[in-house]
Amino acid sequence: MRLSVRSGRTFAVTAILALAAGVAAASSASADPSPQTRDIVGVGSDTSEFLVQGLADGAGVGAGYVQGYNASANARLVSFNATGPSPVVLKAGTAAVTRPNGSGAGKNTLFGASNNTNVDFARSSSGPSAAENAAGLWHVPFALDTLKTATATTSHAPANITVAQLVGIYQGTITNWSQIGGTSGVIVPMIPQSGSGTLNFFLAQLQAANGGTAVTLAGSVQTVQEHDSAPIAANINAVAPFSVARFNTTASGIKLEGGFSADRAIYNVVRNPFRSTAAFTAIFGTDGFICSGGGLALIEAAGFKQLAGPLDGGVCGTATQTATSNFTVN
Repeated sequence: MRLSVRSGRTFAVTAILALAAGVAAASSASADPSPQTRDIVGVGSDTSEFLVQGLADGAGVGAGYVQGYNASANARLVSFNATGPSPVVLKAGTAAVTRPNGSGAGKNTLFGASNNTNVDFARSSSGPSAAENAAGLWHVPFALDTLKTATATTSHAPANITVAQLVGIYQGTITNWSQIGGTSGVIVPMIPQSGSGTLNFFLAQLQAANGGTAVTLAGSVQTVQEHDSAPIAANINAVAPFSVARFNTTASGIKLEGGFSADRAIYNVVRNPFRSTAAFTAIFGTDGFICSGGGLALIEAAGFKQLAGPLDGGVCGTATQTATSNFTVN
């Protein structure tokens, strides 16, 4: 069986269509890799850590298995999770460093005072900033995710929470679920850790809904690890932004609320010189593995949607310094 994706090539993918009904997520207990000097190393976003692992090493899809980029690569694609033991050795023979946790921390390793030449790319769930653009970083979109809000499976929250209500919850003018149609209970709003791409994206959505004025977070807002469902599941009054893809593949004990919903692109971020290398073209580019038919199967296995390539009216693999708003998917 062949799956054709018009991205400059046709890629053969065994049994993708037959297996598309079931997915197997990567294990959060995966051991850290041991990259060699020639390998292409990435760090950063919690949102896409399992997604990029699958693209690198392959993943189970239904009853079968789709191979990743590393099945036929000399220089491997290697990705370190956002959380785990710290410090970590990013390439063989180099000094250990503090593990970068989140999009911001990952991108910071590519420029400025935190620049680390052992990092080749950063996973990011948020678009570029002026400082990142000025430093010569380029965001390469490849997948689509949707951000919603999550509550415990059994919760005092109503079935739908609007973005206007979220503004009130996070700035502290709405403090009890009974104020917006839920069961009485003091709301416990949660947000991801500082530097999280999901945090930046969510706050931007609140700001837009607040007439362009940034929302000042109330003292009741608690910081939790991005996309860790445990603290939400443990609190009947909790609410937090949550990736739909991560909910579909790794979450437990929580449900997604109706109402607020915002699409966003998922990126890999590189320094400008790396864009002209053969490795960039083979992995991240418009005709690279990530934007291929094999990439499609693995992206869907991780709960995301693959952005279409330029020949299909999309932007997969097209490096940019502007946040992607073209969400055309394959």
